[in-house]
Amino acid sequence: MRRGWKRVAERGDKHSYAANEICAALVPALQQDCRAELGQDFLNGLRRVCLDQENSLFKDEMEPQLRALRATAGSGIGRVVLDHAIQLSAAGEQGLSVAEKALTNALNDRACRGARQVEEHYFRESTAPRAHRVRERIEQAIGISAEPIKGLARQMLRIESEASPRPQLKLQGIDDGVSL
Repeated sequence: MRRGWKRVAERGDKHSYAANEICAALVPALQQDCRAELGQDFLNGLRRVCLDQENSLFKDEMEPQLRALRATAGSGIGRVVLDHAIQLSAAGEQGLSVAEKALTNALNDRACRGARQVEEHYFRESTAPRAHRVRERIEQAIGISAEPIKGLARQMLRIESEASPRPQLKLQGIDDGVSL
C-alpha cells in the first residue's frame, strides 16, 4: 500500500476518527495514485479532445479520438478513465464534462478498490470482523466524499483556475482533537 492508503487504513481502523476525517485522508491518497499513474500527456490529450468537441460547430463522434489516446493512457487508472470517457461519449455526453465525469468515476472506482485492498490487508494481518469494520468505515467516507473527489478530478484536469484547499491531515493544537 502507498503511504496515503496507509493513512486511510489507520483512520478507518481507529474509532476516534469520524467519516469526514477518513475522507480528509482519502482525497490525498487518490491524488497520490493519480500522480503516480496518470501521465500529463494523457490528461492533456483527453482535455484537448473534449474541448475540441465542445468548441466545434459540427459535433463529431469523440470515440475514435478517445481510442487514439489508448497508447498514452497507461495500464492503471488512465485506462479506466478512458473506458469511462468512451462510455459517456457513447451515451451522448459532450464537451469537457466527459473528461470530468470520466475521471470522477475512475477516482470513485479507485477509492472502492483501495477499500478492498485495505480490507484484504487486514484479513491477512488481523481478524475478519476488524477487516470488515475497516472497509465499512472507509466506504462510509467514500459515500460522503463525492464533492472532494469531483474537486480533485477538476484539479487534475486543470478545469479549476486555483488549487483546491488541501485538507489538514495533522492536527496542530489541543483544540483540534477528537470532535465531541
